[in-house]
Amino acid sequence: MDKILKHFGMENSKKGDLPIHHIVKLNKTQSPSTDEEIANMSQVPYNSTIGLIMYVVTCTRSDVSYALSLVSRLLGNPSRAHWTIVK
Repeated sequence: MDKILKHFGMENSKKGDLPIHHIVKLNKTQSPSTDEEIANMSQVPYNSTIGLIMYVVTCTRSDVSYALSLVSRLLGNPSRAHWTIVK
């Protein structure tokens, strides 16, 4: 996990609690709808981050699997709010 955080320049980021809080609401209505929002999110490595987290879940951190299942549902059109949750 430390290597993944370093890869994305997040090694000094604030660590959150796991599993994901029940107050976190993720849905498709949060997805970008304007061309500017879509272009902005196209620069975010959302899909590759989800893939790397899947690797970690499979190998070592089964406690992350529920949170991962929530954020992976939005791979098609993630928003900044979704990206914040992943980070």
